[in-house]
Amino acid sequence: MAFDFEALVGHLYVVGGRSISVQPPGLLVEVAPKKAARGRELDTFFVLVTPSGDNTAPSAFYDQMANVSAERYFNSTGSVTAGLRAVFGSLNQDLSEHNRSGKRPYEANIVCAVLRDDELFLARVGAGVALVKTAEEVQAFPTDFSNDDALFGPPLGVHPVPDIKMSRYTISEGTRVILSDAHLADLDYEKTTSALGSSEINEVINGLKDLNAQQATVMVVEFVPPEAPSPTAVKDTRSSTRPPETPTTTTQTSEVPVVAPDDSRSTRRRAGLPAPVERGAGTFALFLSRIMGGINYLLDRIMPQPQESGRGWMRATTATGIAVLIPVAIVVLVVVLGLGRVDQSAFELCVEGANETTQIARSIASSDVAGTLAAWNAVIAKVDSCNDIRAGDPSLAALTREAQNVIDALFQVDRRTTSLIASFTNAQLTQVVLQGLDLYALDSQNQLVYRVTLEQNGRRAVRSTGDPISSMRLGAVIGPYRVGRLIDIAWWEDTTQIVALDETGLLIQCSPRFLQTCEAQQLLGAEFWGNPTRLTFWQGRIYLLDPGANQIWRYDSSGGTFANPPLEYFSGTSRPDITSAVDFGIDDKGSVYLLLAGGLMTKWVSGEQTPFAFANFPEGQGMPSADAMFLDSSPISQGMYIISRGARTVYETTLAGTFSYSYRAANEDDFASLNNLVADANQQVVYALSGNAIFVFEKSRTPPTS
Repeated sequence: MAFDFEALVGHLYVVGGRSISVQPPGLLVEVAPKKAARGRELDTFFVLVTPSGDNTAPSAFYDQMANVSAERYFNSTGSVTAGLRAVFGSLNQDLSEHNRSGKRPYEANIVCAVLRDDELFLARVGAGVALVKTAEEVQAFPTDFSNDDALFGPPLGVHPVPDIKMSRYTISEGTRVILSDAHLADLDYEKTTSALGSSEINEVINGLKDLNAQQATVMVVEFVPPEAPSPTAVKDTRSSTRPPETPTTTTQTSEVPVVAPDDSRSTRRRAGLPAPVERGAGTFALFLSRIMGGINYLLDRIMPQPQESGRGWMRATTATGIAVLIPVAIVVLVVVLGLGRVDQSAFELCVEGANETTQIARSIASSDVAGTLAAWNAVIAKVDSCNDIRAGDPSLAALTREAQNVIDALFQVDRRTTSLIASFTNAQLTQVVLQGLDLYALDSQNQLVYRVTLEQNGRRAVRSTGDPISSMRLGAVIGPYRVGRLIDIAWWEDTTQIVALDETGLLIQCSPRFLQTCEAQQLLGAEFWGNPTRLTFWQGRIYLLDPGANQIWRYDSSGGTFANPPLEYFSGTSRPDITSAVDFGIDDKGSVYLLLAGGLMTKWVSGEQTPFAFANFPEGQGMPSADAMFLDSSPISQGMYIISRGARTVYETTLAGTFSYSYRAANEDDFASLNNLVADANQQVVYALSGNAIFVFEKSRTPPTS
């Protein structure tokens, strides 16, 4: 092809018979990233993931599936169809493992499209559908919407091998495509195809709205050549383009948040300025013209033309200065006032939209859990877009609180007020150890370990604490050793020391009383390591989680030293796959708990797997992802705490995996960069690391309901 196509993209999201002006969860359009696999460099990927089955997951669950599908497609090799099969197969495996773990099971429908040159590849699992309109005809995928056997296939997460349906089409300028959930098949087919043939994509969206669907999640795409002129302003559409050199920037209207994980996979509007900005700009222009029209009259009054026989009352240089400065000052004032009016217009329209979305959410029956969740998530997204225009409006804050309260009640979330313990400049705190009233935090960005001393109540830090430990830093010299990049920190109970481990196997040991005189010893066998991430002690031994080597290494101690190479925790021929493990813990009986990135956990005793499953999570609430864990082996409060950064949530369970609580911050920004945590059973608080800060919040003192 002499050129590739650019995609104009719009969406329709209907909940309870009302259209909601936010992007539906699970919808994503991405162009190839800079490091796409060979053969994928010019592809564009479209995906729509929708719920299936009796249980609906949080919106973040479907967004994550969409993002993972795009990432895996662009990392795959081979033909387009081979790449799509690999994506569906891996997603189905992830979802099946999630369901086998004992957590609340989820199923999902998925429909994907890949644009390559002038060919469009469609693929679906479950009940996703599509319509393709070329100049000659409209083709349905599957071909017969009235045939339930063809329309409703088994969704992801049901069978070991997904039931994949594919088709391929040749496109040309003006080809339009609809990707949707199965609710599109409930609409009048002739009216749907008629709407698809409208002159502009905004008319397609409006035509579908007029069909009065009760539920629908729809993506509409139109393919145009890159040099095609921009259409008139389209309220709900975006486009995807592939710039030749610099990555496109992501823009968004006050209505549609555009998903763009990074600049190399961005979407771009071709539909002109947002309508509120256009109206505000017009008002500003009229206002400016009237003001400028009065400038001449003002100058004539201040500096009238002198009579032919006389001199003016003002010196020429002064008059010249005034003639220049007055228009400049007025123009500056007009620009400030005019731009303020533009901002005010856009903000007022956004607030109006937020209130309308809230009314829709309030009107949905509480028995409709999926609809209620989707609508109140839409309220939060709408308020966020308004706060991008102007933050701090109390009425918007009230809408956010109302939405949070409804969602919290659905998911049994305990919203907690967080207090700042300490923060560090340009830091990324990733590991934490609590010993008595001392908190030790590893800053992976600056390669430092800080000690923060707490007051007796554990809720505040002692002033003038938080200095780094001089020997626990990159490049520090301890005897004959030089410290490399630090991996993790831990408390060694046998020697009452805080220890750190670097990537070369150097173990740095510091007594809390003598932090400036630390010791070090070299662990043997570091050359066998792949990518160790976590360190813990149990009965004097070191256990080192190494997902890169698919192993947990064990070092046995002899007289306080580790003089022998490591032993493998997993042995034999049938070793488990722990390459996705993110953290682990060991209880007082020696059982090892392995946390995987997908939110699954497995339990091991002496290298052999034993049954373990999460249970009693509230309906609709799962663990879409996991990033870190803390195992509390205290006799008075045994349990586990698990961080899901994507959900901005800390989950508390028993050691058996039974749900106890889920905690979120009252100010959700405090948990935006959750990395790790530690709980204090005596003080009944939890210390959480988020970005460069340490926060504390109260544990729930109410026994969990069964």
